[in-house]
Amino acid sequence: MLSNSFTAQALAFLSAVVTPTLAQHGYYFTMGSPALVIDSLDPLINPGVQSDHVHSVTGGSAFAPSMDFGLTQSSKCTTFGVIDDKSNYWMPAVYFHKNGKFTLVPENSPKHKVYYKYGTGPNTPDLERSEFPQGFRMMSGDSNLRSDDGSMGTGGNQLNWQCHARDTKRATGFPKGFTNCNGGYIGGLAVTMRFPSCWNGQDFNKDAPLAHMAFPINQDGMAGCPEGFKKARFPEIMIEYWLDVSQFDGQYGADEVPWVIANGDPTGFSFHMDFLNGWKPGVLAKAIRGCDIGNTGGRLDSPQCFGAGSVQSEDAKNACTIAPVVKQDIGNNGPLNALPGCNPIQAGPDRATKANCGGGAGAGLLSPASSVAAPVASSVSKSSASIATTAGPIQSSSSGPASVKTGTSTTSSSPKPTVTGSTSTDGSSSGLQPASVNTTSGVWKAAGCFLDAINPRSLGKQSEWWGSQISSSNCVERCDSLGAKYAGTENGGQCFCGNQVINSANRPGKCTIRCDGDTGEICGGAGHLSIYSLDGSVSLQKRAAHHRHNRHSRNGGLAS
Repeated sequence: MLSNSFTAQALAFLSAVVTPTLAQHGYYFTMGSPALVIDSLDPLINPGVQSDHVHSVTGGSAFAPSMDFGLTQSSKCTTFGVIDDKSNYWMPAVYFHKNGKFTLVPENSPKHKVYYKYGTGPNTPDLERSEFPQGFRMMSGDSNLRSDDGSMGTGGNQLNWQCHARDTKRATGFPKGFTNCNGGYIGGLAVTMRFPSCWNGQDFNKDAPLAHMAFPINQDGMAGCPEGFKKARFPEIMIEYWLDVSQFDGQYGADEVPWVIANGDPTGFSFHMDFLNGWKPGVLAKAIRGCDIGNTGGRLDSPQCFGAGSVQSEDAKNACTIAPVVKQDIGNNGPLNALPGCNPIQAGPDRATKANCGGGAGAGLLSPASSVAAPVASSVSKSSASIATTAGPIQSSSSGPASVKTGTSTTSSSPKPTVTGSTSTDGSSSGLQPASVNTTSGVWKAAGCFLDAINPRSLGKQSEWWGSQISSSNCVERCDSLGAKYAGTENGGQCFCGNQVINSANRPGKCTIRCDGDTGEICGGAGHLSIYSLDGSVSLQKRAAHHRHNRHSRNGGLAS
């Protein structure tokens, strides 16, 4: 039984039992969340490209291959009850492995839960905790582990797998000794893991993803953080991830472990979680000073927590979904012969190594055959120059767009003319489609294919538009209406407008992905922009200037 004192021992016990068995007040709160999407994306470890393996994602609807704080705030919805939490949390999917086949294990989404803990031993608010800074991101766990290296104990991430059967089985890696997970407290297979909460002030580094954070020692406040990690102490996040394994009952023996993580791990030790902060500034800081509802079922919209109007309905949470970005069979239509991506099974006990599957685009890479389509949720609202896609069948890939006037409500549905190539800044044929687009300001010309630095964006963050209706033509229209100097499309479904092209380079032949909104046009490539301008040229800059020049000024245009 948990005591009312929220001690370090109680925290460890809470992680171990997955779901508390006794309702209690305390300085923590919980939020349930269904899945937002299951997709091969990881904007922390594999920014801008397909991730190494499949992940289950929760949180804000702006989740995308590359993320920053501004993009999180453009989310149109979130899978969490607190509307102002537009963060994203993700973890690897799990498969059932039998007779050489891999079956995606369905989630038990109603049971998913995130804990935020910020109390002291005497069950008072820890006034030395602070909210996460904008742009903050972190990871817990190690995708290459295949044995217990000591990092998962009480002083670590407290990784814990549990089969909630009548005779509950629990282990750091995958447990065994059962043939189903029915009965018990609530039934099902679940895993819990906590994130570190002590920060050294450094940014996340994908090559050393755990280096900027540390787990606390058994003390409260900043004194509880190890030396070198006292820049800030954040609320401790712990996540419960639930799986519905009932369809596999009786298909495995008590001495078998039929589960495998999407990265090829049959041990369970490599489970990991990622967090990208999307909390509206000030909201979490206020809540952690007074919200003491613990797991009593108290209301998150109470005055001491997030306040009236801050929480959405279960129906609204469940309605928040986005389409997968990566076009890949992850097992939704039946068992697979191999795990998605390049993930052969590596059972250890040595650390896993990077596999080489040979041929094509390996794990972590995108190609035209596995191109990115933009998320359902747009990162910005459309401008007054609203553009509707042309109705009717998909046009032939050998044709280009008819002329389009800025400010019209629809594109022309007349037959499209044959597209010819244009000349890029270095004199080589760009091969971009279309070669030009007519607007009220004049004829925009294809300047060529250019590298997108991604973080930060080469065309900046002044205006972004993501959606399945995007084509190079209507992207040019949009940027023209905003007064931008350049328009750029990327990954088949992303549109960027800007007045500078920063940290880029001309890359002929890299823009080959057809536009999601018009397959007769090219919309850049993986990490590459099809750029247009009025004079068909691009002035490359090494870094952002202090003053930006606007091509022309309009109400609602880009800031100069």
